[in-house]
Amino acid sequence: MTNQEKAPAETATEQLTDSTANFVIKASYPKDAQDKEAVIKKWVELKVSDKKMEWKDVKEGTNVYIIGFTTVKSDSSQTVGYVMNEYENTGGASGNQKVTSFSFRNNQLLDIQQILNFSNNNDISLTKLLAAQASKDTMTFSSPMYNESLGLNFLKADGVTVDKEKCKCDGFFYGSNFQCFVIRNEGIGFVFGKYVVGPGSSQTLEILLDWKTLEPYLQPGFSRIPKK
Repeated sequence: MTNQEKAPAETATEQLTDSTANFVIKASYPKDAQDKEAVIKKWVELKVSDKKMEWKDVKEGTNVYIIGFTTVKSDSSQTVGYVMNEYENTGGASGNQKVTSFSFRNNQLLDIQQILNFSNNNDISLTKLLAAQASKDTMTFSSPMYNESLGLNFLKADGVTVDKEKCKCDGFFYGSNFQCFVIRNEGIGFVFGKYVVGPGSSQTLEILLDWKTLEPYLQPGFSRIPKK
């Protein structure tokens, strides 16, 4: 995180905790004034409720579920984003980890499709750009993993048609690769959980596409630098 992307000091942190002899649940989440509909709070409450229901009959062992978050602020785009990290361990050597993001500007929750245009196979073109960027760092990212997880292995020779036999599915939404994101001064960072684009030791990974690269794919109604 650069000096221009420090977390806003006014953001408060809320917590939810619950435990029994057989499970521990701890959740921390931001209480941001721009989150008018309390979407983050509702998301956390639903996650915790679902986990408690799933584990209500657990009689042995100690299951752990933790939600934490990181904050990214872009001064130039006047946005603040939160990456919610879910960690779960049910007794294995290493737990599972997933990520979800929430980004706000002008008191509104931003959807990635307000920012990027996925039509005309742009979602596939953008996915290939993610892979190309990841390929520059072979110490962090794994090409067999991201080509599979991002759906690039499922494309036929024409580069745009999904081979249903390869993916064992009726189709693949390449826009799903961009749902967890943070807006930075330099561009947009797309965030992935454990075992998605790199080995488990890497934990949460981010692939940054700069604004120049993203420019052809930006929605006409989206302004990177809001007008004053």
